[in-house]
Amino acid sequence: MSDTEIGRGTSAYTAGTVVEGPVRWLDSPDAVLDLVGSGDIADVIAISRGGTTTFMAPALASGIKGLITLQGMPTSHLGILSREFGIPCVMSTVFTDGVETDRGEVVPADGTVVRLDVSAREGRVLRP
Repeated sequence: MSDTEIGRGTSAYTAGTVVEGPVRWLDSPDAVLDLVGSGDIADVIAISRGGTTTFMAPALASGIKGLITLQGMPTSHLGILSREFGIPCVMSTVFTDGVETDRGEVVPADGTVVRLDVSAREGRVLRP
């Protein structure tokens, strides 16, 4: 069975690295801190609405496996930090499949396993 593309955005950097893991929607500072405090962060691909470094810094520093944002660009501070930490990141992602947030965005449901492909400028989010 082949992967199904469920989202597309801009890679913060291009690398041959493809990472896979369950997603976690982080829509508040408390959600970020809860994830970091849980200790179950190493395999998580975080999804964040914005591309703000202050908001995501604890997750980046704690070693999330990947990051997807609904807004932001690779030239932002968050894009730069994802490169420095070596964390695959797809920014300004538009999803075609998932659940609706309280603001009407579509994101994969928490726990959905996705694969991030940052091998080209156009980053892809795949469901294996």
